[in-house]
Amino acid sequence: MKSLLGSSPLFRRIMASILLAAVLLVSLLSLVVYYSNEILEDQLLARQTDFELQNTRSLLTSNPDASLPRSARLSIYLASRAPTQPIPQHLTGLPEGVHHDIRIGDKSYHVLVAPLDGDRIYIQSDITEIERSESLLSNILLAAWIVLIVVLYFVAHILSRKLSGPIAELSDELSRINPDQRGIRLSDRFEDDEVGRIAQAFDSYTGKMDSYVEKQMAFAAMASHELRSPLTIIRTSADLIASRHDDPAINAHLEKIQRASANMANMIHALLAVTRDQPIENAHEPIALRPLVDEIIGNMQPEIDAKRIDVENRLDETSSVHADHTLITVVLVNLIRNSIKHGENSLIRIDMEDSLLSITDSGLGIDSDSLQHIFDFAYRGQNSQGYGVGLYISKLICDYQGWSLELVTNPRGGIIAMVGF
Repeated sequence: MKSLLGSSPLFRRIMASILLAAVLLVSLLSLVVYYSNEILEDQLLARQTDFELQNTRSLLTSNPDASLPRSARLSIYLASRAPTQPIPQHLTGLPEGVHHDIRIGDKSYHVLVAPLDGDRIYIQSDITEIERSESLLSNILLAAWIVLIVVLYFVAHILSRKLSGPIAELSDELSRINPDQRGIRLSDRFEDDEVGRIAQAFDSYTGKMDSYVEKQMAFAAMASHELRSPLTIIRTSADLIASRHDDPAINAHLEKIQRASANMANMIHALLAVTRDQPIENAHEPIALRPLVDEIIGNMQPEIDAKRIDVENRLDETSSVHADHTLITVVLVNLIRNSIKHGENSLIRIDMEDSLLSITDSGLGIDSDSLQHIFDFAYRGQNSQGYGVGLYISKLICDYQGWSLELVTNPRGGIIAMVGF
């Protein structure tokens, strides 16, 4: 399950979501702390500067010649006293207003330039230590941000494993289920939460599927017995009648009965094989294709003659496949009959190149919309005269045998059916 968790898209999405939310939250918190400090600093300096301005105004009102306040971090200058108390050059060019973080060498200053009773006052506060504290705070916030992100990564990893663990366990249990298993119960292994309810729904579904499969297998077994027995009687009776009558008219009908019963027996064999999904005997028997196709064409000769169709069997004597004789016969019968149904005064050509057998006709063709659904059960195209089952069964058999089956439009008109062995 660990490998499944590591590669689980759900695990990655949960972890990415938690980590993204955590990064956004930590980043927002860091920005709030940083800019709150900036705002508090600006407000503190503004109040301090306003206090010094009011204090200086009061001092000069009571004594115009009084000495201006001065300390290690505070310097106040008047434009009128510039001859006796020179104003630093970096202040003389400043317009009126507040000027924050003026750097002179390794010092930083906050300066207010304002009019004062017809004069101009310069109040300069040394904020070097404040800026250093602010820089230190920025470094602390950055370091804390990195540490928190690393910690949150591991927290997100743990939470993601905890949240996606039950789902990964359920997925792991499902992947180990064999289609032949019956009576599977998964809900007993999970708590009564969302994942447990999914397991309960799956148990309910598999219970219904078990019932359906049992009915299907029972039907297949009954069909195998109840249909084959009458077919055997029909075929043996037709053979017996044929051996005792020389009437051509009777023999013609007997041949139809024999062909129909043989086709029905083949179809039952094919349906049982694909519905039971179990290995069959003679699945890799070498089959010579040319005589098989000749036999199929011979059985369909009345239909071919009725539609005035020419059939060319271009398969050579070496063309062969390893397959179950009955299954390959059903596929070829359905594909050739499909070409005959869609043809009138047309040509059907049967070729094989490498392991790809193609049946090309020059008939009416099938429109592109119908081709997309041609293998759907009971689907009937615009020109179809059947029940929409033959091609569906052929596709089932090909999938069951591991063959490819495709119908494409013939550029010269008609359809090309291709079977890749």
